[in-house]
Amino acid sequence: MIQMVAQILPFIRRSSVFAPDVTSAMGEAYEKAIGTIHPDTESQFLVRELIAKRIIRMAQKGVVDRDQLCASAAQTTIVFGVSALGRA
Repeated sequence: MIQMVAQILPFIRRSSVFAPDVTSAMGEAYEKAIGTIHPDTESQFLVRELIAKRIIRMAQKGVVDRDQLCASAAQTTIVFGVSALGRA
């Protein structure tokens, strides 16, 4: 679980502070949402950054549920056409 949280940390501004349970939920949501990226996506870093920023924005708005954070972030992969969801 520490690795999941660590992956989203570079995207969090130093001025942002989240409670440990929120940070944990953000990390878990990030890891789960990253799993929705199609493996052949050429711009994976950009998509990962967009997913992280979406999760951070939602957490700043008070969303702390891991599944809600992930669902919101997964929408980013769908919008950009890089979602692996629903592909055979």
